[in-house]
Amino acid sequence: MNEILVGFDFSESAKNALDHAVSMAEKFKSHLLLVWVEDKDSIRQLGLKNEADIPQHIQTRFQELIAGYVHQIPASRIEIEIRKGVVYKEIVAVAHEKQVDLIVVGAHGVSGLRRFFMGDNANHIIAEAKCPVLSIRENRDSTRELKTIVVPIDSSLDTRQKVPLAARFAYLFDAEIHILGIYFSEVGTLRKRVNSYVEQTEAFFEKSGIQKITISYTKSDNGARTIMNYANKVNAGLIVTMIETESQSMDWWLGSQGQQMVNQATAPILSITNKEIMRSRPGM
Repeated sequence: MNEILVGFDFSESAKNALDHAVSMAEKFKSHLLLVWVEDKDSIRQLGLKNEADIPQHIQTRFQELIAGYVHQIPASRIEIEIRKGVVYKEIVAVAHEKQVDLIVVGAHGVSGLRRFFMGDNANHIIAEAKCPVLSIRENRDSTRELKTIVVPIDSSLDTRQKVPLAARFAYLFDAEIHILGIYFSEVGTLRKRVNSYVEQTEAFFEKSGIQKITISYTKSDNGARTIMNYANKVNAGLIVTMIETESQSMDWWLGSQGQQMVNQATAPILSITNKEIMRSRPGM
């Protein structure tokens, strides 16, 4: 993981996301790319009386921010990018241009499931980015060690695509993997497929050198709620999931369950795009 992009707006949520990103950059020996996008909301949040001072103000605040992390990551491995436009579009565009390996954004948990990082942008970033996206609620303290990773497995064809990246996180953080087999149907062939995928997943983690693996199975009518309940039960530090197809609905991250996960999960969510769907999207 060479390059980690952090969508940043100087909010407490964004600062918390950056804390997590710095911790990961230490483990992965990654470079950090901090992206601030100028729009009406981000300007308003700065509280400046003279908008002509924006470029210098942003540069100064970023330099002060970076100075606080030099004991963890050298300043030479931190880059700043300032853009102007629609926030989520610019962040996705920068991620594509720079070929980053991970996007990290803060997510706000509020009523109505409507507000995300800098508005509605976190959900759009998750849905449109080519690379994995880590979304983190503002109340998730970065000092909590990543010791438990939940990996849901269902009967969808893409469900195992998340496993290699989950293995990398588990190996570097010496975390325990919890494989959660989820049955969305009583159909025997689908249940057997879940069982088979779980066995394959376990074998992959073992070959990857993961020492601590726990396997559980459950039935579910609401994938998001089931995953979150299990993650809370085991005090998970990370949930790794596929976007788009890992549920009974084909609009997992564009619909209510995806929003439910981003806004309500206490653990950070690592969302990974289905490779086939990504290639089929116009303009992607």
